[in-house]
Amino acid sequence: MLSLRTLPLSKILKGTHVIMRVDWNVPIEKGAAKMSEKIAREIPFIKKLHERGAIVLLLTHLGRPEGREKKFSTRSLATVAHVTSKLPIEYLDIDFSTPEGSKRFLKGLSVAKPGDLFLGENVRFQPGEDENAAALVKKYAAWGQVFINDAFASCHRSHASVVGLARALPSYAGPNLGEEVRALSFLLKPSKRPYLAFIGGSKLSTKLPVIQRLLKIADKVYIGGAMAHVFFAAKKLPIGSSLIEKDGIKIAKKLLASTKKIVIPTDAIVAKDIAPRARVHRSDLADITETEAIGDVGIKTIQDWVQDVQKAGTIVWNGPIGAAEIPAFSHASLILAKAIALRSQKGAYAVAGGGDTLPVLAKSGMEDLFTHVSTGGGAMLEFISENGNLPGVKALMGK
Repeated sequence: MLSLRTLPLSKILKGTHVIMRVDWNVPIEKGAAKMSEKIAREIPFIKKLHERGAIVLLLTHLGRPEGREKKFSTRSLATVAHVTSKLPIEYLDIDFSTPEGSKRFLKGLSVAKPGDLFLGENVRFQPGEDENAAALVKKYAAWGQVFINDAFASCHRSHASVVGLARALPSYAGPNLGEEVRALSFLLKPSKRPYLAFIGGSKLSTKLPVIQRLLKIADKVYIGGAMAHVFFAAKKLPIGSSLIEKDGIKIAKKLLASTKKIVIPTDAIVAKDIAPRARVHRSDLADITETEAIGDVGIKTIQDWVQDVQKAGTIVWNGPIGAAEIPAFSHASLILAKAIALRSQKGAYAVAGGGDTLPVLAKSGMEDLFTHVSTGGGAMLEFISENGNLPGVKALMGK
């Protein structure tokens, strides 16, 4: 299992300058950020740093803006600062795009007092963030004394605020990042079998690396969501008007020819349109008509999959197995969530993660019954596919 150095709070003296990378890439609705599990998980540790008298600068990204242009103003961290009312966090408008902005950064923090907490502007507003530019790292590090990375969901990025600062300052893993690495490491060399992997989503090409890795270490890989449609097409089964990644059909054919570990649905829930209030019905795959679209795996499929779950020793789940954001097509994902949670309570090692999976877990009310729920989507998948070798994790290990 990978081991990361965490920071003993006893080393945080009054007035210590701490730069802490968090992942507060949270939903924005009507111009305002929503409180999320990503923020809630960080509050206890930040509170401890505050109580120790550290001066903390929190850094995060929000979306994928291209600079500070006005049209990206909804990606400003000013929209996030107000949801952290449990802590006295002050928004700090950092702008390293000009020499004057760099000077204001140091001046703004020069009057900080022990225990002060700041949330800096979106790191992706800063020139050189994505490229891990040495000049940008130097500007941050000029103030910082200690770097803590607690943003597992960003550890698959070789960015300045993830990798650069870890190499420029004495660096440590935060408690949430450490827990993510510990929990996900068990998926790389599972001690409990059978090992079942459930992968949903829309594009096979996006999740191909993790599927290829799981085919080597898991006993079965179950494919759901629109991603399953390319496997249907590869087997010359009708998919009607369903969403399909046409370039994925050749990939699916190769995968099916190379292994017997892949499990695809045997029936489906279909409708004329994948939309709210759609009239749905169950259909065998062979009976899907040209005017019907697949929105969920069928009743027989989820019954078979639940039976397999009830015998599993290790389970990983990433991605809903239907269009779960629409109630009529969410039933199989909710049933799967409950089945995995109950199996976890009987001793199975069960992990779920991914941005689209978390709302399903929340709706099911089962998230507390899983062994671990990861806040990392792409990072979780790459952690598995790269055998734990994420840039942000390696940087914390001095690699």
